[in-house]
Amino acid sequence: MKNKKLTFMVGIPTCYGGESLVNTVKTLRVSKDVSDFRIVIIADRTPIKKSIKDKLEKMGVKIYWNNVEGSQFKKLKQLVQKCKEDIFVFTQDDITFDKYTLKNILETFKNNPQATMVSATILPLSPVTFFEAIKTSETRIHDKITRKWNNADNYFASSGRCISFKTSHIRKFRIPETEVNGDTYLYFENKRLNGVHVHQALAKVFIRCPQRLKDEIGPSSRYQYSQQEMAKYFDLDLKREYKIPRRVLVQAFFEELISHPTKTALLVGVVLILRIKRQKVSVVSNPVWKVDISTKKVGG
Repeated sequence: MKNKKLTFMVGIPTCYGGESLVNTVKTLRVSKDVSDFRIVIIADRTPIKKSIKDKLEKMGVKIYWNNVEGSQFKKLKQLVQKCKEDIFVFTQDDITFDKYTLKNILETFKNNPQATMVSATILPLSPVTFFEAIKTSETRIHDKITRKWNNADNYFASSGRCISFKTSHIRKFRIPETEVNGDTYLYFENKRLNGVHVHQALAKVFIRCPQRLKDEIGPSSRYQYSQQEMAKYFDLDLKREYKIPRRVLVQAFFEELISHPTKTALLVGVVLILRIKRQKVSVVSNPVWKVDISTKKVGG
């Protein structure tokens, strides 16, 4: 791929379709040093308002509507089918892209011809509530662990906020529509097919963290069952794959503690509460879950 000008498509699934979707597309459209590219949205559940649809279409977005609501993986499968380009960039409806993120993703594929999957760096927007400020520390710790653990080749790196694939490779994926922990699944599915994952630290996207404790109970519960769910699909040593090296965990935690002592200390309490409040697997096993509106707020 080094001598080829790569084409790419950005795919966005949504069941919300609010103003945050417009913001995501705006940040994509001001990307620097990339050629023209398509943005495709597949939506269900909540009809996109005409005012928002008009804004998106003016930015060259193609929108498809599913009459029957489905999971994010149902929409992912449809997006992959619509991608005819070399690279498929998968993101969400509430993401703020750095202007060089797409450029850095494409350069990673060019410079690493064997790469089949490229993950991005996920960073928090400035918080607007005290609880969100605590969660920003968790997002930064997550990023530190990602980079320090196994040369950034680990399931922590895989985030549907922004993850890219060679289209020819992701077409080989099994994409079960019942998948709950989809980000993790994509990492292990790439590994099952002997794909090569590369983490690009310079490909940055920014997210709005949950603003209330109750917004985090469901996502936290789903994550706590992740290893159990992956065992249904993969014949891997998942215990080893999920075990974060203690040195990495301690180093990432104390780096954040030094920079943000109060928020990091309170984060420990939040994590404990979320463990105590973990919902039953029967409650969180539905891949079609309620949207956390607080993470869709624009700005920061």
